[in-house]
Amino acid sequence: MSIHLNCDTRIITSDLATVPESVRYAIEDVERDLAARLGRSTNSVTTHGDAGIIRLRTLTAKPAEAAVPERYAIRVQDGDLLLEAGDDLGFIHGLYAISRTVLGVTDLWFWNDQHIEPTAAIEIVDDFRIESKPDAVRYKGFFINDEVLLEDWSVNNDPELPWRRAFETILRLGGNTVIPGSGQRGEPHLALARRMGLYINQHHATPLGAQMFSEAYPGVEPKWPEEQNRFEALWRRAVEANRDGRTIWTLGFRGQGDKPFWASDPRYTTDEARGQVMSEVIRRQYDLVRELDPDAPCSVYLYGESMDLYRKGVLRFPDNVIKIWSDNGFGRMVSRRQGNDNPRIDAMPDAADTGRNGIYYHASFYDLQAANHITPLCVNPRDMVRELEAVFARGGNDLWIINSSNIKPHAFTLDLIARLWREGHVDVDAAEYEYAARYFGGGLHSPLCTFSPSRQDRDPEPQLDDEAPNLTVIRSVVDGIEGYWKAAVSYGPNWDDKAGEQFFNHVPRMLAVQFMRDRDHADPDLAWMCDLGGVDAHDLADQVSYYRALCEEGATRYRALDRVDEIAALQAEETDVHAARLIRDSVLLQARLYRHCTTGAALTCRALQDGFADHWRHAFYHAGLAREEYLAADQAMRSREHGKWHGFWRNDCLTDVKQTAQVLETLMGYLRAMGDGPHYYQWKRDFLYPKWEKDVMVIMNMENHETDQQIFDAMKTAWQD
Repeated sequence: MSIHLNCDTRIITSDLATVPESVRYAIEDVERDLAARLGRSTNSVTTHGDAGIIRLRTLTAKPAEAAVPERYAIRVQDGDLLLEAGDDLGFIHGLYAISRTVLGVTDLWFWNDQHIEPTAAIEIVDDFRIESKPDAVRYKGFFINDEVLLEDWSVNNDPELPWRRAFETILRLGGNTVIPGSGQRGEPHLALARRMGLYINQHHATPLGAQMFSEAYPGVEPKWPEEQNRFEALWRRAVEANRDGRTIWTLGFRGQGDKPFWASDPRYTTDEARGQVMSEVIRRQYDLVRELDPDAPCSVYLYGESMDLYRKGVLRFPDNVIKIWSDNGFGRMVSRRQGNDNPRIDAMPDAADTGRNGIYYHASFYDLQAANHITPLCVNPRDMVRELEAVFARGGNDLWIINSSNIKPHAFTLDLIARLWREGHVDVDAAEYEYAARYFGGGLHSPLCTFSPSRQDRDPEPQLDDEAPNLTVIRSVVDGIEGYWKAAVSYGPNWDDKAGEQFFNHVPRMLAVQFMRDRDHADPDLAWMCDLGGVDAHDLADQVSYYRALCEEGATRYRALDRVDEIAALQAEETDVHAARLIRDSVLLQARLYRHCTTGAALTCRALQDGFADHWRHAFYHAGLAREEYLAADQAMRSREHGKWHGFWRNDCLTDVKQTAQVLETLMGYLRAMGDGPHYYQWKRDFLYPKWEKDVMVIMNMENHETDQQIFDAMKTAWQD
């Protein structure tokens, strides 16, 4: 016999001895989803009869099954929708499975502004059944790093609400782990993450989540073993404060400020000596955790110098510590580029390693060179998936920490990675299509009259009619996702050498500053760019010329992509204004940011080349045009702040396209000084005086000197068509 869910449906927990606080959070979320889909009860009798109850009950399992964590099963029984689970995370994942599969509330509903269409009732047939299966990765979740947009934003005047939605998203995607912010900045969010049932992992720069030594003991040099007692006091305090919650303890030893410890203690000059110190420290931290929190998992980040020492065999730690291998910030499991040093050492887990392995992988990265922070990863998602599937083949399935940054700009990438941590494999073509259908086309979950899948996997696949009115929208979004990575600028020979938005902001700022500082010599901090491009740059002019070619190539492609995505948004408006708005908020915004930034970067180069030739007026003019492009990029972000998103993009302070415009404003002042200073009258006469007065000089000027912007506006009037 089928059951109906309607506005009177309630979640009943009376069969449970206690209801953990973490489960209460998930119940509150699903009650919100019930109200959105089915409306709120008015205590009136409905035409569908009595409402089906969602009942929670502890799972009765065989001994072997009882050991499986986070297990749940959902079925119809005695007129109720029964959710059985063996632990709190099982109930949490089961509740979100009901929300997703029965109510049609998507995992990324918050970030993608899902429009939930109300319906009177949902009928569920009596053979309905969902059973969880073990995920491909044991511990998995987000590192909400470089969280400058989230930290400066609030929803409903509540600055904690975005963090609650971020933690909900991790759980909805099947995750169970979080690093809730960068270093000590994450501390305000630790308690909420714990209350919601998540494991806490720690940043590699703050082992055990302990207070930084120099912060706790100002003026004391952080030396080992001299300050062992002080270090251990900080570690013990951190473990004692957090041992009652779920924790994956990070072990390690870095210097103050996220650098090798020997940067401030130069006594250790050999790999052997450095490895011995780090091994001693890690062993002591491990013993401390085993003393105070004996069953908790431990991890070590093999990042930077720690990976190098481990590969050389001089860094050792207990076998059951999870080794976390790190990508380079661009999707490839090789060591990251630091400055001009780019060794690209293999950072995959060793297939012959019998220990436990995991990864730290970047959907977002900040490197002041070429990474993406406010836009998605620029690589072909098929390359990314192959890389992560290779991680599985090498045994890296114990812990995945994904740098999600501010989540919203990276929604598709995070959805794709979450599919991998659940299933172990992904068909990218199908994933793109399903993502577009789910979030833009309404093709996965319309209001249902009858709901009947009896299945073992996660949720129903989309069944789309080729005649469906939203099919054009879905295909346009897929084209936008594909067009995004195809338009990306390659600055090197490897598939991961793709330029994120920082390449078109930090590099032009570096070139402009170097021009003002010393235009006869190349910027030494940009050697990496020319080396990867196979360019022998003898001076700054060579660097500018090479970089301009890259930018102009990209600008052409991004202008075309912008036009295609704009057409997609206009077409979507004819059938679904919600889809049209999301297109403008995501795929179109991404294309537009790159269109403005690549064009601005190319114009910056043109200004500098004019300056090399002492063509100061044209240099000033092109710098002004470049500045306008970066201001337009900032405006493109701010224009997508509607509803709850007001203020979301305000604190773009890492890529900071506004700062690029400010640097160009400074460059304009420099160029005007070179061409019109020190008395600043000739450009005024040339662009603001009538022709008959330009060459007749009785007095230099009779009015106040114009600002740089006023002179630039006059140039535009004279020179633009």
